[in-house]
Amino acid sequence: MNDMNIEKLQDLQAIANVLHSVLTIYPESDVINTFKDQDIVENWPNLLATDSDHKGLTYLKAYLAQWSGNEAELIKLKLDYGMLFYGPGTPLAAPWGSAYTSSSQLLNDFSTVTLKQFYATNDINIDMRTNEPLDHIGLILAVLSFLLTKAMAEPQNPYFQKAINELLEQHLLPWAYRCLELAYSYAETDYYRAFAILAKEYLLYLEQIFDLHPKRIAIYR
Repeated sequence: MNDMNIEKLQDLQAIANVLHSVLTIYPESDVINTFKDQDIVENWPNLLATDSDHKGLTYLKAYLAQWSGNEAELIKLKLDYGMLFYGPGTPLAAPWGSAYTSSSQLLNDFSTVTLKQFYATNDINIDMRTNEPLDHIGLILAVLSFLLTKAMAEPQNPYFQKAINELLEQHLLPWAYRCLELAYSYAETDYYRAFAILAKEYLLYLEQIFDLHPKRIAIYR
């Protein structure tokens, strides 16, 4: 962590916070309006600068440009979120790791248990107000944001880099790309197409700058 400046870590934390909000919570007009008012596209950190990155930002720019905040637009966006990440029935892009890592596709399976053990070992407490499984992609991104905050506060402490690496290599990257691929494929709005791409590019960037080697596992979805 020593060779990465604080500004870059702040960018990574900010993106983790945005993606946590987008992927965990049903969309609300206030959030979309904030993204539009703060010109999130122009201020999005320049990470890999790939064609895919540009494509994601183009989708987001197009969506925000046409956003007027009327009820019909918001309902369509909420329906898109629900079908992708919530249900009814099985979500098209199930946001839980065990839906991909378990041969039976059961929630709260072995991979969820190992993630819970990781949190306990590292004194990470998740304040759960719902029965959401711990291996929700948005919740893991919130933990990543927390660890990045700690890393910025103690840049000489290798503990936080080790925890970040383990979180990503063992508990998120092995399955998250498939989740985001499905989200992009099934999204009905440019909003979720955009964030599926931007989340994937973000994770690829983390792999590169932290020299990560994700655990190789079978994916069942």
